[in-house]
Amino acid sequence: MLATDDEGVLRTDLTREYQRAVQEHGLGYADLKAVSRASLEYSFAPGASLWRDHHADQWAKPCAGGVVTTPACRSFLAGSEKARLQLDLEQRFARFEEDALAATASSKKNT
Repeated sequence: MLATDDEGVLRTDLTREYQRAVQEHGLGYADLKAVSRASLEYSFAPGASLWRDHHADQWAKPCAGGVVTTPACRSFLAGSEKARLQLDLEQRFARFEEDALAATASSKKNT
């Protein structure tokens, strides 16, 4: 578990905890994504989860298939802070992964 409930007591921050998870416990990117998703899934953020049955690959019925532009999904998201946070996390993952792929392609092109 990665936690920084009280930085003054633990003398760490979440970035360092992720770094330790990689260096000391051998976690990879997929593991870190799972940990991040779980932290939101089981958080005290109010509202229903974006995930059906706690599975990040199974979106809640109103947003099934990752379609967030439907009126049903927009309404669902408006009523759930947790789902909005989860959607934001997924969008950040997608941007990060796109940027990483672009950087890799650019690096290969320049060698």
